Amino acid sequence: MTEKETRYTISALARKTGLSVHTLRFYEKEGIIRHVERTASGRRVYGEDSVACLIGALCLKQARVSLAQIKAFFDATVKGEESLALRLEMMKQARSNLLDMQEGLARSLKLVDFFIEGTCQAVEAMKSGKDPDEAFPLITRAGITALPTMMEDGKLAPDMTEIFSAFDK
Repeated sequence: MTEKETRYTISALARKTGLSVHTLRFYEKEGIIRHVERTASGRRVYGEDSVACLIGALCLKQARVSLAQIKAFFDATVKGEESLALRLEMMKQARSNLLDMQEGLARSLKLVDFFIEGTCQAVEAMKSGKDPDEAFPLITRAGITALPTMMEDGKLAPDMTEIFSAFDK
Protein backbone atom coordinates (compact mmCIF):
# COMPACT_ATOMS: atom_id res chain seq x y z
CA MET A 1 0.00 0.00 0.00
CA THR A 2 1.39 3.42 -0.92
CA GLU A 3 0.88 6.56 1.09
CA LYS A 4 -1.40 9.14 -0.41
CA GLU A 5 0.52 12.24 -1.50
CA THR A 6 -0.43 15.49 0.21
CA ARG A 7 -2.02 17.88 -2.24
CA TYR A 8 -2.84 21.56 -1.82
CA THR A 9 -5.19 23.93 -3.54
CA ILE A 10 -3.64 27.29 -4.36
CA SER A 11 -5.39 28.95 -1.42
CA ALA A 12 -4.28 26.18 0.97
CA LEU A 13 -0.68 26.50 -0.24
CA ALA A 14 -0.88 30.27 0.10
CA ARG A 15 -2.05 29.92 3.71
CA LYS A 16 0.61 27.31 4.48
CA THR A 17 3.48 29.38 3.04
CA GLY A 18 2.31 32.91 3.77
CA LEU A 19 2.69 33.75 0.09
CA SER A 20 -0.12 35.34 -1.83
CA VAL A 21 -2.14 33.44 -4.42
CA HIS A 22 -0.85 36.01 -6.92
CA THR A 23 2.78 35.16 -6.04
CA LEU A 24 2.15 31.44 -6.41
CA ARG A 25 0.56 31.97 -9.82
CA PHE A 26 3.50 34.18 -10.83
CA TYR A 27 6.05 31.55 -9.75
CA GLU A 28 4.14 28.95 -11.73
CA LYS A 29 3.94 31.20 -14.81
CA GLU A 30 7.69 31.85 -14.59
CA GLY A 31 8.40 28.10 -14.50
CA ILE A 32 9.72 28.14 -10.95
CA ILE A 33 6.92 26.04 -9.46
CA ARG A 34 6.55 22.99 -11.63
CA HIS A 35 4.49 19.82 -11.69
CA VAL A 36 1.25 21.72 -11.07
CA GLU A 37 -1.75 19.64 -11.90
CA ARG A 38 -5.26 20.77 -12.65
CA THR A 39 -8.52 19.28 -11.53
CA ALA A 40 -11.25 18.50 -14.06
CA SER A 41 -12.68 21.95 -13.33
CA GLY A 42 -9.29 23.62 -13.97
CA ARG A 43 -8.26 24.36 -10.39
CA ARG A 44 -4.57 24.16 -9.58
CA VAL A 45 -3.41 21.30 -7.37
CA TYR A 46 0.06 21.33 -5.87
CA GLY A 47 1.67 18.05 -4.90
CA GLU A 48 4.93 17.27 -3.15
CA ASP A 49 7.02 17.95 -6.29
CA SER A 50 5.42 21.39 -6.69
CA VAL A 51 6.01 22.19 -3.05
CA ALA A 52 9.64 21.02 -3.34
CA CYS A 53 10.18 23.47 -6.22
CA LEU A 54 8.63 26.25 -4.16
CA ILE A 55 10.77 25.46 -1.11
CA GLY A 56 13.89 25.47 -3.28
CA ALA A 57 12.94 28.83 -4.77
CA LEU A 58 12.22 30.32 -1.34
CA CYS A 59 15.56 29.05 -0.06
CA LEU A 60 17.35 30.73 -2.96
CA LYS A 61 15.34 33.91 -2.44
CA GLN A 62 16.34 33.94 1.23
CA ALA A 63 19.95 33.59 0.07
CA ARG A 64 19.56 36.92 -1.79
CA VAL A 65 19.40 35.24 -5.18
CA SER A 66 17.42 37.44 -7.55
CA LEU A 67 14.20 36.19 -9.09
CA ALA A 68 15.88 36.27 -12.51
CA GLN A 69 18.68 34.05 -11.18
CA ILE A 70 16.18 31.69 -9.54
CA LYS A 71 14.35 31.41 -12.85
CA ALA A 72 17.67 30.80 -14.64
CA PHE A 73 18.45 28.04 -12.14
CA PHE A 74 15.12 26.31 -12.72
CA ASP A 75 15.44 26.79 -16.49
CA ALA A 76 18.90 25.22 -16.31
CA THR A 77 17.57 22.11 -14.59
CA VAL A 78 15.63 21.27 -17.76
CA LYS A 79 18.94 20.98 -19.61
CA GLY A 80 19.96 18.10 -17.37
CA GLU A 81 23.60 17.19 -16.89
CA GLU A 82 24.89 19.80 -19.33
CA SER A 83 23.85 22.46 -16.79
CA LEU A 84 25.34 20.81 -13.69
CA ALA A 85 28.40 23.08 -13.59
CA LEU A 86 26.22 26.19 -13.88
CA ARG A 87 23.82 24.96 -11.18
CA LEU A 88 26.73 24.11 -8.91
CA GLU A 89 28.13 27.64 -9.30
CA MET A 90 24.71 29.12 -8.55
CA MET A 91 24.41 27.01 -5.39
CA LYS A 92 27.91 27.97 -4.30
CA GLN A 93 27.02 31.65 -4.73
CA ALA A 94 23.82 31.16 -2.73
CA ARG A 95 25.86 29.47 0.01
CA SER A 96 28.36 32.31 0.01
CA ASN A 97 25.50 34.81 0.33
CA LEU A 98 24.08 32.87 3.28
CA LEU A 99 27.48 32.71 4.99
CA ASP A 100 27.86 36.48 4.58
CA MET A 101 24.42 36.95 6.10
CA GLN A 102 25.27 34.57 8.93
CA GLU A 103 28.46 36.50 9.64
CA GLY A 104 26.56 39.79 9.69
CA LEU A 105 23.88 38.39 11.97
CA ALA A 106 26.54 37.01 14.33
CA ARG A 107 28.18 40.47 14.53
CA SER A 108 24.83 42.12 15.15
CA LEU A 109 23.92 39.56 17.80
CA LYS A 110 27.20 40.20 19.62
CA LEU A 111 26.52 43.92 19.56
CA VAL A 112 22.95 43.51 20.82
CA ASP A 113 24.12 41.13 23.58
CA PHE A 114 26.79 43.66 24.56
CA PHE A 115 24.21 46.42 24.81
CA ILE A 116 21.83 44.18 26.78
CA GLU A 117 24.60 43.42 29.27
CA GLY A 118 25.52 47.09 29.57
CA THR A 119 21.91 48.17 29.94
CA CYS A 120 21.47 45.59 32.72
CA GLN A 121 24.47 47.22 34.44
CA ALA A 122 22.81 50.62 34.03
CA VAL A 123 19.54 49.29 35.52
CA GLU A 124 21.41 47.85 38.51
CA ALA A 125 23.26 51.13 38.97
CA MET A 126 19.97 53.05 38.90
CA LYS A 127 18.44 50.68 41.49
CA SER A 128 21.33 51.41 43.83
CA GLY A 129 20.97 55.18 43.36
CA LYS A 130 23.88 55.61 40.96
CA ASP A 131 23.90 57.33 37.57
CA PRO A 132 23.08 54.72 34.91
CA ASP A 133 24.92 56.76 32.28
CA GLU A 134 28.13 56.35 34.25
CA ALA A 135 27.55 52.60 34.65
CA PHE A 136 27.19 52.14 30.89
CA PRO A 137 28.40 55.24 29.04
CA LEU A 138 27.87 53.83 25.53
CA ILE A 139 24.10 54.33 25.71
CA THR A 140 23.14 57.48 27.57
CA ARG A 141 20.37 60.05 27.55
CA ALA A 142 21.98 61.29 24.32
CA GLY A 143 21.49 57.90 22.63
CA ILE A 144 24.25 55.58 21.49
CA THR A 145 27.33 57.70 22.04
CA ALA A 146 29.99 55.22 20.95
CA LEU A 147 30.35 51.70 19.68
CA PRO A 148 32.45 48.94 21.20
CA THR A 149 35.35 47.36 19.36
CA MET A 150 35.81 43.71 18.50
CA MET A 151 38.58 42.10 20.52
CA GLU A 152 40.84 39.39 19.08
CA ASP A 153 38.93 36.76 21.03
CA GLY A 154 35.71 37.80 19.27
CA LYS A 155 34.26 39.55 22.31
CA LEU A 156 33.21 43.17 22.37
CA ALA A 157 34.84 45.69 24.63
CA PRO A 158 34.02 49.37 25.14
CA ASP A 159 36.51 51.66 23.50
CA MET A 160 35.39 55.22 22.97
CA THR A 161 38.17 55.95 20.44
CA GLU A 162 37.47 53.27 17.82
CA ILE A 163 34.47 52.56 15.67
CA PHE A 164 33.07 49.05 15.56
CA SER A 165 35.16 47.75 12.65
CA ALA A 166 32.89 44.85 11.74
CA PHE A 167 30.37 47.25 10.23
CA ASP A 168 32.91 48.55 7.72
CA LYS A 169 32.25 45.56 5.44
